[in-house]
Amino acid sequence: MIRGPARAVMACAALMVGQAVAAWAQAPAPPPVRPLGQITRVAAESLASVAAAVPVAGGRVYVNDITARRLLLFDSALTRATVVADSSGSADAYGSTPGTLLPYRGDSAVFISPSALSMLVLTPEGAVARVMAMPTAGRGPGLMGLIGNIFGTPGFDARGRLAYFQPSNLVFEGRAVTGPLRLEPPDSALVVRFDFTSRTLDTLAAIRIPRTRSVMNRDEAGRPSGITMTALPPATVDDWAVTSDGAVAMVRGRDYHADWLAPDGSWTSTPRMAFAWERLDDTQKTALLDSVAAALQVQMDSNYARQQRALAAGAPAAGAPPAGGGGAGAMMVVTMRADGPAAGGGQVTRVTQGPRPSVARAELSDVPDYRPPFGQGAVRADAEGQLWIRTSKMLDGRPVYDIVSRRGVVVDRVQLPANRTVAGFGPGVVYMGVRDSAGTAHLERARIR
Repeated sequence: MIRGPARAVMACAALMVGQAVAAWAQAPAPPPVRPLGQITRVAAESLASVAAAVPVAGGRVYVNDITARRLLLFDSALTRATVVADSSGSADAYGSTPGTLLPYRGDSAVFISPSALSMLVLTPEGAVARVMAMPTAGRGPGLMGLIGNIFGTPGFDARGRLAYFQPSNLVFEGRAVTGPLRLEPPDSALVVRFDFTSRTLDTLAAIRIPRTRSVMNRDEAGRPSGITMTALPPATVDDWAVTSDGAVAMVRGRDYHADWLAPDGSWTSTPRMAFAWERLDDTQKTALLDSVAAALQVQMDSNYARQQRALAAGAPAAGAPPAGGGGAGAMMVVTMRADGPAAGGGQVTRVTQGPRPSVARAELSDVPDYRPPFGQGAVRADAEGQLWIRTSKMLDGRPVYDIVSRRGVVVDRVQLPANRTVAGFGPGVVYMGVRDSAGTAHLERARIR
């Protein structure tokens, strides 16, 4: 039961959203949804994933395949691909951690390799022009926001400073050696900016992120004996992007507006954007909680089974979290020093598996009163400096993208073809990843109009 100040805070938040929805009722209707323009090129090269695409001079385009840990350069017709870095162990190795591909000054690109602690500046011809040192880690989890475009898309501002996502520290409740250990990270994080000249890090803004909640049980010896993850529903969050001219946009989920940090360093806020808000009653909230819990249980069971198969084969599963990474049923890699002639004087690595995870259903109070307009990682910036926001609105089973101008106005609404995701933008075009029925990914280029 929710009492006292907590109830007052929730009531105030609901009132604010209700007032915002009333204000939108007076706003102009958003544009009609239209299909994306014609797909003009489809690459023949088979990929495991298309995490990011960055076009450079001559119509060529870099592609980050984080699943296969490969960086490729396609020609302008997308008919031929050259491997720039892979995981074969050569001098140009991709690295063991997912890398991040970003547009850089002029017609160059940057590939960030967290495992090598380096940033490669790439020419349009696929050569490494120079190597830059990684940003200072800063506080908290440090450089997690630079791993594989997983936590949004970092970007360089007008002065060449790198903006990226930095999550907050975990909060542990229950510091005793035994008994339940509650893990509930904060529901906010930071967007920070690193200056490569002065080697300093500053904070641009705070953003709301999805919540997670889990409890790890421990036996009398303090060993993990089981973990329970709460299946929390989609939360009202913020997201962000860096535009092609170096501005930074913070899109706020509570009232669907954008705060802009201009290249000259000034902040402005644009008006609330048109959006058809959907209020959730208790019946809809209950159905949402049930579906989220069922989906998470299926995911956890699948992960656990995959890891068991990998252990039986004597190797960690592909995509298994690293040692110390936590998570339900995490694969744990334990390295022990083995001294003496019998052990060979080296190290022995033993792969074990954590306890089988279980899923707890969230409470009605965990569900927002209005369906959030978007989720984390939903905002991208195109080559014209406009924002593409993948909204929670679905049409024929596919999400609707709001295209937002620098004035904070929804100027267009677009749907991608089925099974597509946005990977990057060029002048008047969008690059997409598409996955076929066999699970193979390909790169596509389409006209925006």
